[in-house]
This record gives sequence, C-alpha cells and structure tokens, in this order.
Amino acid sequence: MENIKTANSQKLAESMSVLTCELARTCSEKENYFASMFNLTPAEFKCLKLFNEKSMMSIKEIAYYMSITPGRITHILTSLENKKFITRKIDPKDKRNVQVHLTGKSIPFIKNLNENHIKIHEEILERIDPDKRELVVSLMGDLLHALKDWFQTK
Repeated sequence: MENIKTANSQKLAESMSVLTCELARTCSEKENYFASMFNLTPAEFKCLKLFNEKSMMSIKEIAYYMSITPGRITHILTSLENKKFITRKIDPKDKRNVQVHLTGKSIPFIKNLNENHIKIHEEILERIDPDKRELVVSLMGDLLHALKDWFQTK
C-alpha cells in the first residue's frame, strides 16, 4: 500500500514539475507580449507595476522587490527616465539614497497599464469553465503560498 502511495505521489510531483515549468514559461511569454504592447521591456513593465499605489520609491526598495542588482536597476531606470516616466532625485534626508519619482505623464500611463493587465487576465479567465474560475484562482494562491513556504525552509 505504501508503494502505491509513493508511486502516486511521484507521478503527481512529476506532473506538477512539468506543469509549473510550462506555466512559468507561458506566463513569461504573456508578460513579454503585454509589455511590448506598451513599448516597454518586461523589466520596465515590472518596475512600473511597483508604483501601482505609490508615486515615489527608493532605488533600494525597487532593487529589493525586483530581486535584481543595483547595476541592472540603473539600466532600467535610465530607460524609464529617457521615456519620461520617472525622475531620480537625491533623498533630502539622506544624501546617500536616491528616490525615484513618477512623472505626470506616467500616472495615467500606469493606470491604463494596470487596467489592461487586469483585462488580459479577465480574457484568460473567460477561457476557463465559469464553475471552476474561483477554484482556479484559489488554488493558484494555495500553490504560491506552498512555494513561498517551501523556499523559506531552504
């Protein structure tokens, strides 16, 4: 009986392995496609998404949330600055820190970006049986929680 449980568990884990890799790849393709619709790189899109509720963040915060190096952040911010979406200013309270501020142009742009990002996900949900949509979203949350929990133990 134990061997059957182990074999079943291994089959499920193998299926999950394949599905999570395919899901990650497909989600990455979706995000790349979406970013290109707004003439953004995927990194620029991810950076602007951080400003959904804020109009200013420090470079350290951005680097932390995006899990990338300060050098990579500089490249992304320079590009967003050239597109007139952000400005960088020295923190008046601590001259060692740089703050990133949204420009007037970027606020309606980010609002539109977020609305369209939600719309794409509505279109994806419409491809799922209506009776299963809430369950799918709930299980995605469970999976994300399990992955984060697993990572914390490593």
